[in-house]
Amino acid sequence: MMNSSLNHIETMIGQMILVGLRGDSPEDAKIFFESFKGLPIGGVILYDQNVTMSPPSSHNIHSPEQVIAFNKALQSLSSVPLLIGVDQEGGQVNRLKESYGFPPSKSWSELGQINDIEETQSHSNNMASTLSDHGFNLNFAPVLDLSVNPDSFIAKKERCFSNNPVSVSTHAELFILSHLAQNVVPVCKHFPGQGSAGGDTHEGIVDVAKTWSETELKPYQNLMDQDYIPAIMTSHLFHKGLDPELPATLSSKILTDLLRNKMGFEGVIISDDPQMGALANHYDLKTIIRLMIHASVDIFCFGNNLFYDPIIVQKVHSTIVELLDEGLITITQIEQSFNRTMQLKKSIGLI
Repeated sequence: MMNSSLNHIETMIGQMILVGLRGDSPEDAKIFFESFKGLPIGGVILYDQNVTMSPPSSHNIHSPEQVIAFNKALQSLSSVPLLIGVDQEGGQVNRLKESYGFPPSKSWSELGQINDIEETQSHSNNMASTLSDHGFNLNFAPVLDLSVNPDSFIAKKERCFSNNPVSVSTHAELFILSHLAQNVVPVCKHFPGQGSAGGDTHEGIVDVAKTWSETELKPYQNLMDQDYIPAIMTSHLFHKGLDPELPATLSSKILTDLLRNKMGFEGVIISDDPQMGALANHYDLKTIIRLMIHASVDIFCFGNNLFYDPIIVQKVHSTIVELLDEGLITITQIEQSFNRTMQLKKSIGLI
């Protein structure tokens, strides 16, 4: 195979990788890129706390000035412009904290209790502007999970807007359009709906077969029908009625048959962190990647903040090459994901 062809395959594989890193300075950004010796990546995710340490220590985000310089350095070192993502839902899932010098933000649950269009619009505009001004172009929000179980992991952290799918759709639309107006990709989550789940997929398998209902798909369908969703994050939940064998992130029945074919989603699918216990405790990396690719997941979000793996980029690259060489995945599958991701980057003016 010619070098140019190999380089193109490497580039396409790289766009499937979004990864967490250690450090907070332009020098740390340089060390990070040098660590995987020129292999391309598609994006990074930043956190304000390193939870692999006990107690958690400060991480990638300390202040507005620091994160602007860090994100600028990260972009300058990448051969293809990066998606630079963050979990900025507001409330308890808030990486750009007021205590670091960023503007205050409300939780999605608090906005749901206020339930005012103007308040949601104003809040969303401010959040999107803050992200854009500090070098972020991807936000893992809004949460479309319905507040149907007050004891769910999501609801307890005030991450659900409402139990009403129409209300969730209406306010999420404002959130989404505010972000897109600032060239920030909003990532709707956690498909196919985690609002009824009693457990936490960070820890292990969560079975929602007895609690989940099709109503939890309605916010996604409502927004998809208007072509408002550019990207969706998967959940690792298990539902034997939807797929008797695999959790959602690994399931072609849930992501290809249901989300893409039945519901008509043509955008980018991003995995929730494969290092979470629901996957990592039950499957090896090669199996996880193979199944995600067959399920039409486009971007693998390895947060590297539940378990730190300094060579995860090299591992994912080599695993995908190995799967291609063994005929367990096809180059067409890689190309389809690459094209969707490039289109996403183009839509916000990155390329």
